[in-house]
Amino acid sequence: MASDVAPVSIIYGPDEFRAAEALAEVKATLNIDGMLETNTSVLAGRGLTPEQLIQHAAAVPFLATARLVVVEGLITAAGGRKGAADSWQAFLNFAPQMPETSHVVFVEPASGDRRASVGGSALFKALAALPGATVTQCAKLKTWGGRGAPSEVEVWLAGRARDLGIQVERGTLAALVDLGGADLRMLAGELVKLRTYAGDRPVTADDVALLTPQVREESVFAIVDAAVEGKAAPALRLLRKALDDETEGPGYYQFMIARQVRHLVRATSLMQAGAPPAAIGEATGLRGGFPLDKLVRQARSMSAATAEAALREVEATDHAVKTGALADELALELLVVRLSELAAQRQPARR
Repeated sequence: MASDVAPVSIIYGPDEFRAAEALAEVKATLNIDGMLETNTSVLAGRGLTPEQLIQHAAAVPFLATARLVVVEGLITAAGGRKGAADSWQAFLNFAPQMPETSHVVFVEPASGDRRASVGGSALFKALAALPGATVTQCAKLKTWGGRGAPSEVEVWLAGRARDLGIQVERGTLAALVDLGGADLRMLAGELVKLRTYAGDRPVTADDVALLTPQVREESVFAIVDAAVEGKAAPALRLLRKALDDETEGPGYYQFMIARQVRHLVRATSLMQAGAPPAAIGEATGLRGGFPLDKLVRQARSMSAATAEAALREVEATDHAVKTGALADELALELLVVRLSELAAQRQPARR
């Protein structure tokens, strides 16, 4: 129902896909008579005046139950100056008396300026404080989680799969995130493709490996593998390109390296005890296939002592970043170099 939509809404944050879906949900709720498209105005925030916005918001819908006004980038354009809210006081005064059929949605796309803070601006706070106003923040979801916990992207994917009635086996969503990162638009499309392929049976990690392309220009696995295999130059080159592209932040790559090093600690220890690959897969959660084969290959060329030393380097890096002793990017690059040095002097584990 149109009454379920707030008179004034703010949708902001760098996750453009979730922001687009939030706006689509507003439109779907308002479009109960199929006439919303002809009663929707989309206004560019830059150069917009309060009087122009009031004119659009005050208009009566034509043969429809609701009118929607979408304002793009106004808060960002206004900036963080204290007088930004004052210059829009006319609209702030008008909004509580706005026709019940009108709904204004402020959409703030991701800003290229990392210093820009939409949520901290005076205009944002004034709009958010209007009676009945709603705020939807679309922050980038993390592709890594805590120990044993799923990542934010996995949780999002699980909810989407549930909404679509898609059954997935354990490890499937993690495999999809490994390939697609935080690109929710791509992940959503791949999920539908996987459902079509799997039919009535649950989607598996093998389905993901078969159907989902490697969408990142430089795979995170290539960075991690190069680091733990002693290939400092390729690892640093791939890492620098990935960081420059802003595909993921330094924390993500540090997490992925740490995860692989912990897998190596378990694998080398088990191999020295004579355990088979299946036992290593059970201990690390790698059920088989290429990821497990790769781990076994790496563990066979590394001693348990070297793996333990690598883990200490990972922990030292984590401490340096958390205490502010080193900037995250510098700490990550130094970790790659140190792991490569350790790998160069490794002794193989017993088979």
